[in-house]
Amino acid sequence: MVLGAGGWAYQLHLLQALKRKPDLFLCERLDVKAVFQCAVLALKFPEAPTVKASCGFFTELLPRCGEVESVGKVVQEDGRMLLIAVLEAIGGQASRSLMDCFADILFALNKHCFSLLSMWIKEALQPPGFPSARLSPEQKDTFSQQILRERVNKRRVKEMVKEFTLLCRGLHGTDYTADY
Repeated sequence: MVLGAGGWAYQLHLLQALKRKPDLFLCERLDVKAVFQCAVLALKFPEAPTVKASCGFFTELLPRCGEVESVGKVVQEDGRMLLIAVLEAIGGQASRSLMDCFADILFALNKHCFSLLSMWIKEALQPPGFPSARLSPEQKDTFSQQILRERVNKRRVKEMVKEFTLLCRGLHGTDYTADY
């Protein structure tokens, strides 16, 4: 799918509309898979408003995976791709100022798609160097276990993500991040 500047603007507006009026997911003509894939791509954009809109879309979509069949099917088929994009962002491909937004997606996946997330996160973190070459297998394992244990406290998930992104970027324990 190739979209010009106007096409991406359209997608951003669609994501924002779906966030404001989530019952649009029930529209039979909505291609949930295409919107899902566009939103995953938007997570990788350098513009913070686009990334935030995409994250907001997922935090609205994921709670519906059990109640809307088309949403559940897309999450089952393409949710791993979403998780990998989130882990890449946390691993250093996105601004640290956006980490709370990515933590919200992890929290929603954990709360509404726990069995899938528990399988995907272990698989996704196995390759050496992913999402950062600075991480040991033990650090990745600790992170995945911490995330999977925390299904109630969103603030705690945000703290875990901030800590993990610092490890990924080689900034953990530095003066530079003292106030982060």
